[in-house]
Amino acid sequence: MTWTIYYNATSDVWTTALVNHSSDNDSDVWTNTSSAESSNSTGSGGEQQEEGEPTITTWSGIWVTFLVSALQCLVFYAFFLYQRHQDSKKNSVDLYEPRQHTRKHRSPAPFATSWWKSAWEVEQDELLRCVGLDSFMFLRFLRLGAQLCGLGSVLAVLVLIPVYATGDNRGNATLQFNQITLARVEAASPRLWASLLAWYLFVAFVLYAFWNEWQLFRTHRSAFLARGDQDMPQEYRYAVRVEGIPPEFRTDKALKAYFERLFPNQVQQVTVLLEMTQLQKLIQERQENIEKLEQVVAFLHAKPDKPRPVIKRKDDAEEVDAVEHHEAEIARLNLEIDQERSTFQNNVAEQSPQTTTTKNTGDGTTEAPPHTTELEETAPAKDDDSKATSTAFVTFTSLRAKQAAIQCELTGNPDRMVVFAAPDPKGVLWDNVTVSLTQQVIFQKQAALVFSAGVCFWAIPVAFVTAIANLNGILQGLGLPPADPTAAWYGLISGLLPVIFLSVLMAVLYMAIVAAATHLVRYKSAAEVDAYALYWHQLFQLANLWLILIGGSAFDQIDGMINDPTGIIDIIATAMPGASVFFVNMMLVGSFGAFGLELSMLPTYGVSLVMKLIQPEAMLTQRQLDQAKTPPSIVWGEQVPPVVFVFLVVIVYMPIVPIMEVFGVVYFAGYYLVYKHQCLHVYAQEFEGGGDATWQKLFPFLMACLYMGELIFIAYMGIKEAPVQGAFGFVPLVVTIAFHMHLSRTIVRPLRNLSLEMAAQVDIDDGELDQNTASVLYGMPALKTEGEERGPMPYRRSEVERDEEGGDVVQPIDDEQRDNETVQEKHSAAPEEGSVPIHSNEEGGEVGRAAPRSVTSSTVLTLQ
Repeated sequence: MTWTIYYNATSDVWTTALVNHSSDNDSDVWTNTSSAESSNSTGSGGEQQEEGEPTITTWSGIWVTFLVSALQCLVFYAFFLYQRHQDSKKNSVDLYEPRQHTRKHRSPAPFATSWWKSAWEVEQDELLRCVGLDSFMFLRFLRLGAQLCGLGSVLAVLVLIPVYATGDNRGNATLQFNQITLARVEAASPRLWASLLAWYLFVAFVLYAFWNEWQLFRTHRSAFLARGDQDMPQEYRYAVRVEGIPPEFRTDKALKAYFERLFPNQVQQVTVLLEMTQLQKLIQERQENIEKLEQVVAFLHAKPDKPRPVIKRKDDAEEVDAVEHHEAEIARLNLEIDQERSTFQNNVAEQSPQTTTTKNTGDGTTEAPPHTTELEETAPAKDDDSKATSTAFVTFTSLRAKQAAIQCELTGNPDRMVVFAAPDPKGVLWDNVTVSLTQQVIFQKQAALVFSAGVCFWAIPVAFVTAIANLNGILQGLGLPPADPTAAWYGLISGLLPVIFLSVLMAVLYMAIVAAATHLVRYKSAAEVDAYALYWHQLFQLANLWLILIGGSAFDQIDGMINDPTGIIDIIATAMPGASVFFVNMMLVGSFGAFGLELSMLPTYGVSLVMKLIQPEAMLTQRQLDQAKTPPSIVWGEQVPPVVFVFLVVIVYMPIVPIMEVFGVVYFAGYYLVYKHQCLHVYAQEFEGGGDATWQKLFPFLMACLYMGELIFIAYMGIKEAPVQGAFGFVPLVVTIAFHMHLSRTIVRPLRNLSLEMAAQVDIDDGELDQNTASVLYGMPALKTEGEERGPMPYRRSEVERDEEGGDVVQPIDDEQRDNETVQEKHSAAPEEGSVPIHSNEEGGEVGRAAPRSVTSSTVLTLQ
């Protein structure tokens, strides 16, 4: 049983069906022949078709999908309005205004009377200030899609649909939904000039819009490269990551001397990263014990009448008091961590804040380089240089030194001293950061081979999805009578379920890609993982379109592609009208079905509700309460590719199924308004990439969508026996290629880095990096002692602590709890011998987080 494309000579339309071929009567889709005879249409929607005749593409599936999606949207939207009103009265910002916890200075006033009006009225400059360049460019992309579909809808309603609907072509494949598609127009018809004219106008507007977006992005990207995001630490602007460091330079002193020779008096800090797997394991084990102890303490506070929790020790399986066990484990691990860390004593000193005497002279130079502190001067050298890796972070004192290091060839060896711009420090993956660049490249190629092969085999699950959409094809293949395609149940199964199954498949695929990027290739920053996931996720999304149109396994088409490589475009073009309903249903589910769900935050609310039933608030630790207030962030590698897939659909279908543009307007305009509100009030990106993922790495896929649309248009004109219109179809393609080359040369490539001219000007205007006390921004967390957690957080913060930390909602504390905390703080004031007193840290500490206290035996007394 295979997928085969059938050609109806009467209606001049191709359709796809699941048929059972005998070994001596296989169809060859590449020669445009069929194993079934075409016959004239005798029925209308819902009537039985004769064998071999194309199935009528009805509106029933679209209407059922629309009604189900609209009903879902109304239910979710009603919940959003009700719950938002309740939260507004309680001044509870956790669900719909979580940015108030951490980004209040970059968020509009919460709980506006009209959510959509307040979001719509936010100007573009204010939007950029609030959400950052990554989110801003994502919203600009949604806005761009709405604009393109808006023009496409005007052309569709005023020109293409009237021209197509009055066409002279007849047959089952030109009825109902296909009556307003290009399938209705007969071959060599003068009506095809309308298609060509509309396509010219559409492509011209696409190129114009692309140019405007790049002009805007150039301004904002240059500003980001020069000064970063307003919440980023200043040192980030001057930092680079160095890979491929030779063994003789794998010490902080040697590497600093190397860069000082290249950039005299321009190197502030050098941190060669060390392999410290054992130390990281100890710290992770300690953190697990700290959090388990906090959970036990919370349980005893919430249920003081219950028996004290016990735990079995691993060595002798003896049951011991859980509090005492975790307390003893933390004390043991603190000692082992201190001992293990002592082997890196020199680096502990170097990765602690140091005093500098750098002085800006106002002319782009400095009078003196930083000097070392007394602790650094007396620290012994590393006793085991083999722990040093080939990766380091270097912080310069000027932007021009940083840009010169990134853009220049330092050694002439592509594998030696390779310099990259440092990632946002909040996005560094410290578990992967010591992996060599060579190892990453090897595993990256291996993963690429696996995913490339996966694209071919991806046709198998996609064929299953398309089989659900073509329910009658399955029934006929099984020898069963076909069902009525106008029935509601038929529309529900063939319209809604394929979209759901495809969404589930893509979600599983995305998780596999992220796992490969994190654990196989082991990228060193969350931004790199996101970019990798976006790339492969997008390739699979693009493959979905062609596999849905072609059907079957890509291996079935290898012979045809070898004999006639251009035939694949003809196959795709001829199959497009028949598959258009699937994509309409996909957009309906992705718009009406998603808008209400996104606004309502119902999954977050549902999880929170279930967790409260399982674990009441009294049993939650202070850490868990803090984490619940952290705003969610948009994962670009997961969110962007499905939107680009819809962008591809509306581009390639514009001249063929113009009604698709109307659905595209609803999709993109609705997404823009909903996500504009969400980015202003709900989402807060964990790290900022300056539009790299949401525009620079996105744009090549947008150009690919346009190229595909232009090739499909030319192929379809050939199928319609319109050689003149097909020849004129090459004009937009040539113009697009010229536009792309000019854009890449004048804007895209120069924006990869900050120009030295601009870097020097920023150094003059803003001054060079000049601080009396400079933190080691990219020091390894395992070596940092300041802000280190050596014990559990208190069960609850006092009202005074919450007020001082800027808490928005202060919960009352009962007298018994206050007394317990007073006793606990009294006994915790003097930490046990050997512990390090911890204080909140502006540079690395979590905002609004109390200082952890050392665990002592007196702490346990307050729990009994």
